[in-house]
Amino acid sequence: MYKDNIINIKGRQGNPTGNPAEPEKQTNISSNGSYMRYGEKDPSRQSSAASDNTSPKNDAPIKKKKHKKRNPFSVSALFLFAVIVYLVVNLIMMSSRDKISIYEVKAAQLSYDTTFSGIAVRDERIVFSDYSGYISYFVRNKKKSAKNSIIYCVDSMSNSYNTLKKDFVNEKLDKSQIKEIKSSIARYLEGDSSTIIGNVGDFKEQLDSMIYDFVSNNMIENLKGYVENENTSGRLHVCQTPYSGVVSFKYDAYNGITTEMVTADMFDTAPDVVNLRSTGLIAQDDPVYRICGDENWAIVCKVTEDFYVDNVGTREAKVLIGNKTTPVTVTTTPYSIGTDYFVEIKLNNYMSEFIDDRLLSVRFINKRDEGLKIPISSIVQKQFYLCPLNMFVQDKDNKSAIMKEEFDPESGEIILTPIYPTKFYSDGYYAYIDPLYVSEGDIINNPDTGNRIIISSTNSLDGVYNVNKAIYQFVRIERLETGSDYVIISPSTPDGIREYDHIALDGSKGKESDLIL
Repeated sequence: MYKDNIINIKGRQGNPTGNPAEPEKQTNISSNGSYMRYGEKDPSRQSSAASDNTSPKNDAPIKKKKHKKRNPFSVSALFLFAVIVYLVVNLIMMSSRDKISIYEVKAAQLSYDTTFSGIAVRDERIVFSDYSGYISYFVRNKKKSAKNSIIYCVDSMSNSYNTLKKDFVNEKLDKSQIKEIKSSIARYLEGDSSTIIGNVGDFKEQLDSMIYDFVSNNMIENLKGYVENENTSGRLHVCQTPYSGVVSFKYDAYNGITTEMVTADMFDTAPDVVNLRSTGLIAQDDPVYRICGDENWAIVCKVTEDFYVDNVGTREAKVLIGNKTTPVTVTTTPYSIGTDYFVEIKLNNYMSEFIDDRLLSVRFINKRDEGLKIPISSIVQKQFYLCPLNMFVQDKDNKSAIMKEEFDPESGEIILTPIYPTKFYSDGYYAYIDPLYVSEGDIINNPDTGNRIIISSTNSLDGVYNVNKAIYQFVRIERLETGSDYVIISPSTPDGIREYDHIALDGSKGKESDLIL
């Protein structure tokens, strides 16, 4: 009895375990006598029940519980869909935009170096021969000789000349002299390998001079013996230098000029150089050598007007002379003759080294400083409105402002509205104001002075786009030196670029305040 009263969750009889009972396999007979399967409804009974309201309640059909259908578009699905749409849109925008290349600002060494041609001015004189005959020299070129040193001899006959020439060819060096030459070669080869090739010519001349000194000393000893053994009276003349100085066997048309004699046209062509060291027969009054008795000398450079203006008050500078790599500090005197500009450089060394050079290149090293190196492609120009500095007033909070006139339609009066623009740059008279604050035609009024101006004038400033904050931000720059591809700018510009800042490599593709994706 207990078992028959248990109903499962579907309204069927079941066992105590809660599992649904198996339906009994039996055949029912409808009221009209036809067979029907188990579970089928008797159509005759169904129709009668519809017409008979007094049918028992247990014959009413059991109502099934309705379940709400799930919404396939849940909140998480909508969120995921929105994210996908956002990414797709951004990808499309990024693909359609120009690609931006970033440049990291680096420090660079700045140098204001200018090279000019110069004419050497020395205390020099030409020595002429008092005799005619065959000449023999006993000193090398660029050799500093003491007073009364034997420089050359002249023999009216060729006897002594031929004898000395034969001695010179057959002269042998002693062991000490050979050892000194070998030591010089070893010192040269131990030098910087990168400069050996460039100094070969200088070293060869130095070596030749050393050998000639050794041979000349031996020749002088041979000459003394020759004079003692031969009757040379009246025909052999031994000539000595009248004072000490550096001997040179070259001269040109500018020999003996002074600073005041240098003119602009002298820099157009180099004068012809004559070699005085002849071999064989000379005539009386022929030039035989040149001697410079003072180590103090000068170089006069023809310079540009800009260089003259920038250095007119300069009395000291560093220069590189010729092919020298070590700068020397010199005293300078800028001066002008008409429309030509010159700088006189006074020196007290290197005279013997450059005694054979008349035209010299001089490189001025006036200033060295640190700068920032940026590519030219990064530089852009931005227009600013100009507002006189005397139009700025101080408000009650001591802030700098300009008063803009505006018409009040309600009262019909002109009111002054304070504006606080950033002074992007000031040249001492005008302040450069961003167009964000004022527009052309705006009237600025200074109530303290009563002055009124109309904003109209503009000027441009050089700058770059700083992209440190992922937006294009215009930053002013100050050029110090301009090259073919890069520009050196000042690292101390107020609110300017600093080392390691990131800027747009191509400034033409930037737009101020635009977001960089």
